[in-house]
Amino acid sequence: MKAFLYRRAKFIVLSGLLILSINVSAQKEKLQTAFIYQLTRLIEWCPEGKEGNFVIGVLGNEPTLMAELTALTVRRVGNQQIEIKSFAGISNIEPVNIIFVSNAHFDDIKEVSTKVGNHCTLIVSERTGGANRGAGVSIIYNEKLAKLELEINKGYMKRNSLNVNDQLYSVASTVY
Repeated sequence: MKAFLYRRAKFIVLSGLLILSINVSAQKEKLQTAFIYQLTRLIEWCPEGKEGNFVIGVLGNEPTLMAELTALTVRRVGNQQIEIKSFAGISNIEPVNIIFVSNAHFDDIKEVSTKVGNHCTLIVSERTGGANRGAGVSIIYNEKLAKLELEINKGYMKRNSLNVNDQLYSVASTVY
């Protein structure tokens, strides 16, 4: 009987930890999505970036983030409707306003940068140092504090004709 109760208690604890880790992960994607939306408001896009839909792309298989981002499609950036796209690989990337590079593709960030060139595209990574390796912005989730930290590369922004509101620089933990 004790063995049964022990196994049952162990199962309940492990189930609770699994649910907690899912909630923490979902929290991360919710925060990332909210921050990505704020980026659309704090950056003035070049003229070509203001044509058609405002497209946010995700490189990699990120179903939770995609679900969160899809909720943004009811919103607008200026007079542009938000559209969300997923790209399985670098060769699949099409012109977008923002491309989110997941941790799984972080080592490909230089190739993504080459693919988008100096167009009006903001590359967003989620790893520390990403804004120093080819991204314009890194949105880093601090699990201990359950908050986001931000890195920005000013040179990237200038090269890609993205005019950044000073408020964004003021909230960044690191500006390159």
